[in-house]
Amino acid sequence: MVDAQLREMTVVTADTDALTMEAIQQRRQAGLADEVIFAVKNLYGLSSTSVQLPLNDECSIDSGQICVTTDPDAGQSGNIGVINFRQGTLKVRYAVQAVFPGLNDLVSGGHHDPRLQFPVRIVATDDCTLTPGYTGWHALGCLDFLPGSIWAGASGG
Repeated sequence: MVDAQLREMTVVTADTDALTMEAIQQRRQAGLADEVIFAVKNLYGLSSTSVQLPLNDECSIDSGQICVTTDPDAGQSGNIGVINFRQGTLKVRYAVQAVFPGLNDLVSGGHHDPRLQFPVRIVATDDCTLTPGYTGWHALGCLDFLPGSIWAGASGG
């Protein structure tokens, strides 16, 4: 009974072609696709050490422990990846928000804009090389502060 239900099930893709169980089986027999696009969901992390964050060209602050989470205001293109098996590459873009106690210490002193306590919005892009057997990857990353972030104009070390 379940097998009969699966055969009847279809999925409509963006180009309005029906994807049947037979079509899926044909794709499996054809082998791996060269490229796969995937979504990144529920990303979070904590730093183990503090880092120096630039405020401007002359001064910076100690961040304290940094908490990073997926940016809920990012669009669908904000947390996405593409893996290319033929080329052995992986490119991932993460849209995240970061908060850290260094901002609270800075604003508590009364000399800086209270908006600095808003989460810092960042887009991180990793260009990776896959390891043999697809067991991992080596990443070269880049962080960009988003224009909506108070940190967008920050520069320095």
